[in-house]
Amino acid sequence: MAYLDLFEDWPDTETFESQAIIYSEDDPADSLFVILDGEVDLSYHGDSLGVERRGWLIGEMAVLDTAERGATATALTPVRAARLSRTQFKECIDRNSDFAFHAMATLANRLRAADRFIRKKTES
Repeated sequence: MAYLDLFEDWPDTETFESQAIIYSEDDPADSLFVILDGEVDLSYHGDSLGVERRGWLIGEMAVLDTAERGATATALTPVRAARLSRTQFKECIDRNSDFAFHAMATLANRLRAADRFIRKKTES
């Protein structure tokens, strides 16, 4: 994960204690996070969509389309994360093709999680 070097000295990082809510469904979105340490559960209406770890992005979808948050992000362990504005996100993508590819992989991961969620709900 060479792109993580981009965030080694990132000026805007936040820490969250275990069980802290990083953001909630329907919150306005002005930034996304790159997880630098820890684990984050993403959930929709209380149902887990998956756990994200070091290097993964969270909150990217709402920042991309300037929508409200579509899920809740909860720290499962102590978490340290870099906060990126939409402009900073675009700049990172422009500067680093590995990061751009990883951002696309994150979106593919979200689509797979949504597919699993829908299948699970329709099979019940």
